[in-house]
Amino acid sequence: MKTKKEIMAEGFQDFSSQTTIHGLNIIGMPKLHIFERILWIFIVSCALVAAISLTLSSLKRYSENPTVVSLEKDYRNWMNPFPAVTGCFVNKTNLEKVADYIKTRWGVTDSDEKFGYYSDFVTIVANTSYETLYRYEKFMDDQTLNNIDLLELSSAVHPNLVGTLVTFEHKRKPKWSVVITEMGICFTVNSKFAPLLKIKNQLSNETDDSDEIHILRCHYLNGLCYARYDSDPTLAVKYYIHSYLDILHATSDEPVIVEESQEMDISFRMQETTSSASLKDLSPLQRGCRFYDEPLNPDLKVYSTSLCYMQCREEIALKLCGCTPFFYIIGRRGKTCDIKGMVCLSKNLHILLKNPSELNCVCPQACHLITYIKQVPKVTKWEYGYFDQRITFRWGLIPPTTKYIRDVIFGIDSLVASSGGTVSLFLGMSVIGLIEFFYLILENLVKCCIRFKRNKKVKTNGRKFVN
Repeated sequence: MKTKKEIMAEGFQDFSSQTTIHGLNIIGMPKLHIFERILWIFIVSCALVAAISLTLSSLKRYSENPTVVSLEKDYRNWMNPFPAVTGCFVNKTNLEKVADYIKTRWGVTDSDEKFGYYSDFVTIVANTSYETLYRYEKFMDDQTLNNIDLLELSSAVHPNLVGTLVTFEHKRKPKWSVVITEMGICFTVNSKFAPLLKIKNQLSNETDDSDEIHILRCHYLNGLCYARYDSDPTLAVKYYIHSYLDILHATSDEPVIVEESQEMDISFRMQETTSSASLKDLSPLQRGCRFYDEPLNPDLKVYSTSLCYMQCREEIALKLCGCTPFFYIIGRRGKTCDIKGMVCLSKNLHILLKNPSELNCVCPQACHLITYIKQVPKVTKWEYGYFDQRITFRWGLIPPTTKYIRDVIFGIDSLVASSGGTVSLFLGMSVIGLIEFFYLILENLVKCCIRFKRNKKVKTNGRKFVN
């Protein structure tokens, strides 16, 4: 009759004699000297530790840093995306529309004493942005103003878009999209996400009411890659230049201001970082960026860092004052701020207008990055003749000769090859060998259990016989 220790020793000897893993067959040899056995146990243990350590290192690389950014120089075949532009009037009110709105809403004409009071209120609402919220303090005690739709008011008194917009692409006539942003009502062209921010308007017959935006692109050899807008000669405009995958937000770069009787001509040099299609196989956490069709918020079908910044700022406003400004129309949460809510937000501007990185906003980098570097502008001031009745902004693109591309350098195939080579080098194990390893362990465990039961049965029968 054998003891449990002897049965387990026999099971290990059977396993070591059958396995193909290097070293284990020597450890399990029956008549091996104790020092030799200890030596081989040490050697196999070191090999096992090394294999596990290097495999975990490969797994960490695959999880945290599987991409590489390389340089492309095949610029002669590129179709470069033209800069998107968002324009905002410096003064977003039309005097005639203001008078009509006040008369319709309150029955007050320009000859009444209260006209100036309501005119100030309408002007403040129409020019609302985070930086102008403090102006609402004057009207905080007027309860009659709390039931007014501020977005409708802003749209009703906004100046009409008059002028001519032309671009290098003559087959398609470009049109402005009237949008609501953190800077108030503005108008944009060549922006992919403009339909998300569109508002109902009747500001011009030259605005785009469709939900499909045709993105302008220039071939490298196109020497006339430009756009020009001749706008209302009496209204100065602030122009923000950005990528077609971005939108205007409160912390956007400083605008270009074109004033009355000015003509401004600016060229922009483009820097672009694209991503290969194989990057889609990695998770956003692995690649460290998100494609525009990978939204963070279920309320949106797209992702953009600027949209993410807006939503983050909206959530902070909701936490601080229990409401959000009227210029948020996508994914709205909570109620719209009344006058007191606007004043509350104005007292927290030191928080709201921080850079997104300082707000702890979880906004990953976009996988497709485009920045436009402003060159020295050419400004002409017309003081007489026909041109003193025109405001012109012309922007052009200087095509790049280099481009960055983010690609996969250590994908799942590399992980399998690296891990397999490591395990094979240190332990001599293949996939079949690994399956065999677990099979033999299971087989010998079953045999040991059977031996234990037989041994117990023999012991029980022996006691009965003695009695």
